[in-house]
Amino acid sequence: MAPFTTKTFIMKNLILSALLAVTVSTAFATGETKISYFVLNSFKHDFKDVTNVTWTSKTGLAKASFIYNNQKMDAFYNPNGSLFATSKNINLDELPVGAKRSFAKRYEGYSVKEAIKYESQDEQSYYISAENEKESLIIKIDEAEHLQLFKRIR
Repeated sequence: MAPFTTKTFIMKNLILSALLAVTVSTAFATGETKISYFVLNSFKHDFKDVTNVTWTSKTGLAKASFIYNNQKMDAFYNPNGSLFATSKNINLDELPVGAKRSFAKRYEGYSVKEAIKYESQDEQSYYISAENEKESLIIKIDEAEHLQLFKRIR
C-alpha cells in the first residue's frame, strides 16, 4: 500500500469531485436535480424497465411519473428513499363490484371519466373522476368499498 501523502489526498479529492460533477450534470440533464440519491436508487431498484420518467418534488415527497408495463403510473418516495405509495390508471372493470353498484345508485346521471388505484403501506383505495353537465366530482372508494366525495369542481 502506498504511503499517504498530500498528493494522494488531493488526487482522491479531485476524483471524488469529478464523480460528483458527472453525477450532478447527469441528474440535471435528466431533470432529476432536486431528487435525492436515495430516492433515485430506490426507484431504480423498485421499477425496472420503465420509460418516460419525470420527477417532481413537493411537500417532502418525490414523485416519479412513468410508464411501466405499458401503463401510466406514479410512485411517491420519502426523502430517505422509502416507497410511500403508488398510483395508476385502471379500467373501470377493475373497480370493486360493490363500489360500482353504489356509484351507479348514488351518482345517477354522472359519467366516469377516469379511475385511479392508490396503494400505500396503510391503505388501498380508488378514485373516480366523474361528471355531468353541471359539475365534476372526484369520489374516493375505501377498502370497505364506501364512497366518499373527495372534491367537487363546478
